[in-house]
Amino acid sequence: MLNFAETWGRALYEFAKTLKEELGDELLMIIGLNENDLIYDSNVLIVVKNKNDEIIRKIVKITLEVNSKYNCSINFYVVNEDNKDIIDSFLNYNLSKKDCQVSIKEFKEKVMKLQEVIDVKEIDGYDSNVLVIVKNKSDEIIRKIARIALEVNSKYDCPVNFYVSTKYE
Repeated sequence: MLNFAETWGRALYEFAKTLKEELGDELLMIIGLNENDLIYDSNVLIVVKNKNDEIIRKIVKITLEVNSKYNCSINFYVVNEDNKDIIDSFLNYNLSKKDCQVSIKEFKEKVMKLQEVIDVKEIDGYDSNVLVIVKNKSDEIIRKIARIALEVNSKYDCPVNFYVSTKYE
């Protein structure tokens, strides 16, 4: 979905339009995520018939022009149509994101019932997506949290990867 009231939507539209003009029938598909959402460090997937240096150069040139004009960050990933797994990752991104929100919410609700837990926050760091802040860090509390994570992870496609810390760490 493109929201033309936002800069990102206008930038993606111009990017797609210019790519189609430059690449013609070589361009098969463009999948744009929100600017800050990334898969493989990319927020735009470009699917082409034949991935080659000439195609990549054209894409780079257009990307630089659009990024400069709209002061945005189009980070593209180029594949040919045989890369079904990568294409599926981009197509299903919003579904997996919703799954993550549900799994993290359930994890937080269960972990917050533990007396030792002070807070649970969604993060993007330490190879984790959830920070659990505890009064005192111990093997026992980490095991309790891990059991909850295993239970929640068995129900969803988006795993909870937690990091345990005290409020002073």
